[in-house]
Amino acid sequence: MTKNIWAGLIALVLVITCGILEVVLLSDDYERLASECDEIIAKCDDESLTSAEYDEFRSKWVELREKSELLLPHIDVYEINLRFAEGQAYAEDGDYAQLKAQLTVVRELLDYVPHLMKPTVKHIL
Repeated sequence: MTKNIWAGLIALVLVITCGILEVVLLSDDYERLASECDEIIAKCDDESLTSAEYDEFRSKWVELREKSELLLPHIDVYEINLRFAEGQAYAEDGDYAQLKAQLTVVRELLDYVPHLMKPTVKHIL
């Protein structure tokens, strides 16, 4: 009986530890990408963003998306992905106003998704 209790406690500690690491690591990655998104939006304002720069920014999202989809089955991750895909066409066409609109939504979601990861009383109830 005591072996079962110890095994259960060890499993619980491992799950909680993994959850904490997930929140910390992914939150940092989202924060970094959100900061880069601010820079990309500023380049849209200046109309100096190149398609190659957008591609590089989008590739960073793809890397983060892979980790996020593994750990976070949120529809918001999918929404960010769609916004990036739509923004690709605007970046290639040089339509900075539409691209900025898409990136503004991306920026908001990059703040919102990490908020969803953090367990709070409101999220649980």
